[in-house]
Amino acid sequence: MIWASNDDVQNTAAQYSITILNIACKIEASMNKKLPTNALLVHYLDLEKDGEHLVDTYDIVMGSKVDTFDCYYDKLGKNKLKAIGFCRGTIRPQQFDSKSYLKSGN
Repeated sequence: MIWASNDDVQNTAAQYSITILNIACKIEASMNKKLPTNALLVHYLDLEKDGEHLVDTYDIVMGSKVDTFDCYYDKLGKNKLKAIGFCRGTIRPQQFDSKSYLKSGN
């Protein structure tokens, strides 16, 4: 699995100046209108919990596309990052409260 622990997520996000909003979520989560307009859907291949097979995995990240690419490319390596695209959020990034969003478990 790409993320070993919650601390790993926070440390990596801080290192790359991004905010990771959802980890290993369903693609439908990217349709949430309560996301900021700069939220990105990251599609990559990750190992299943049993550690034997690669599966399509999706994370939602807030930040620049370049920083997000750098983070995931460095974590995953070559050929596992599939796509980075925008979510359907409508909230201005300056008005988005990531702490409240993360607390609510969206």
